[in-house]
Amino acid sequence: MQEERKKILQYALNYDIKDVHTYSGYKGDLMVKIIAKEEKVVTAIQEYALSLEIKEVVVKHNVDYELYCVTAEEWV
Repeated sequence: MQEERKKILQYALNYDIKDVHTYSGYKGDLMVKIIAKEEKVVTAIQEYALSLEIKEVVVKHNVDYELYCVTAEEWV
């Protein structure tokens, strides 16, 4: 697993999160989706992800808060 994704997942586990998904996204990029009930949790994780220079970070607010962290696929 890519180092940035590991760091985001490890950081997110310090908070009260509802769910986590990792999968390949648009055009082969890798995504981490984190779902939380509180905006402050998503904001803290978003700030951390941006400090790692993640390719893209998106927050959506539906019933819960959803944070998407996109990293480029590294081919071996």
